[in-house]
Amino acid sequence: MFETSERLARDVAEALAVIRRLGDGRYACLLERSGLVLEDPPRGSGTGELLGTFLAARTAALFGIPEALATDAPLDDVLGGWEEDEFLLAFLNGKAAVIVACPDAERLRSAAEAPLTVLADRLFRWKPAYRLDPQGRGLFVSAPRLDIVVVGRPRD
Repeated sequence: MFETSERLARDVAEALAVIRRLGDGRYACLLERSGLVLEDPPRGSGTGELLGTFLAARTAALFGIPEALATDAPLDDVLGGWEEDEFLLAFLNGKAAVIVACPDAERLRSAAEAPLTVLADRLFRWKPAYRLDPQGRGLFVSAPRLDIVVVGRPRD
């Protein structure tokens, strides 16, 4: 069934909002290597403006996290300086990242498994370039590579 780009964009926005609410998060975004694509709540609401700017400024470093973890390379504290939240980072084929700022990212990791799968499907349909891995190879037959990273804060 053919779905319009506008419909798929709405589906992506709704899935992002669902994931944010599952974690009682105050902010979620879809990030590409080129910058912010989508935010929940949207710009203008005042809730995530500062956090969106903070994350956008760290785009390149954020996309380096999965590779650094896979190779045991040294890893800088990319999110250092933002102590108010924990973060759930979900990288889709190294092309897009869903980032949620919430009080308990580990709990959200468990709860968000199914919604992240739905979001990945919607993203593949919305932007077919997400189906390709960073080397440009197609992933049409296999499942998407979804790297999930939890960035917690020390608990007292």
